[in-house]
Amino acid sequence: MRPVHKELAEPVARGLLGAAAVEGGPTEEQFGIIQALLHGYFGVDIDVGLLEPLDPAGLAAAVTDPKSRHRTVELMIVLEFSRHPGSAAMADRVEEYAAALGVEEKMQIVARDALQSARAELNADYNRYHDPYDIEPRFAGVEDAEMATRLRALEHCPPGSLGRAYFDFYQRYNLKFPGEPGGGDVIFVAHDFTHVLAGYEPDGPGELSLQAMLVSATDGDEHFSNFCVSLSLHEAGMYDSDLVKDKVGTLARAGAAEELAEAIRRGAECSADFARIDHLARADEPLEDVRRDLSIPARQA
Repeated sequence: MRPVHKELAEPVARGLLGAAAVEGGPTEEQFGIIQALLHGYFGVDIDVGLLEPLDPAGLAAAVTDPKSRHRTVELMIVLEFSRHPGSAAMADRVEEYAAALGVEEKMQIVARDALQSARAELNADYNRYHDPYDIEPRFAGVEDAEMATRLRALEHCPPGSLGRAYFDFYQRYNLKFPGEPGGGDVIFVAHDFTHVLAGYEPDGPGELSLQAMLVSATDGDEHFSNFCVSLSLHEAGMYDSDLVKDKVGTLARAGAAEELAEAIRRGAECSADFARIDHLARADEPLEDVRRDLSIPARQA
């Protein structure tokens, strides 16, 4: 668990407003995201419409902790993906804030591609700069057929267990298991176990919230590139995927920004990176016991 610094709510929100204050921005969607962060993550009753933007120097003076600075730049990148239509001026502006805060984040390059509607460049740059994917420890090097067989066998885990919940997740959405034709590869095993643990469904808002929660659970140090590819797919509509149709403006949907902010708050309360545990080793344990052991809080809605 890490503290949520409520005293940073106003300067961070003002900095986010400043980063989006180009070419007539922030947009309505960006305002909504910042407002949701104030209420759902920071837990403060501040009306974003009454705040004035804070320039890079002012934000740097107000936010001095390196971790908080990094998280702030990551939130600015979320706003970049959420700018429709895109604006290269916003990419320039975010770079000014990142420089003032002393933060280098390689996903700024991918966000700039999104703002410039450069689909081919976005895909190439993401593939160049993304972090390694999470691999379920017991499936490293396992052949597809064996993996699929072992996953289907989770049907026989006890009712209410983590393993049975994983099996039921696939049945509920009529999904192919990793290792089966059309089921994707080994990286989806750990990913879908995190869906089960966090309680998010595999739709646009759920995917974005899950990745935001994982980033928050690791204090911004892990999973951010995975969050950005999810934003590229579900928010900017520019990532090439054989499994999912891309979409634009998911965070503009009713309740989606609030769900994202709650996910970031939930992640801050976790005691471990729940994507990196050996899920299969705990498949027979009650799902709620595993959640409790990892300090995964229940969803509010």
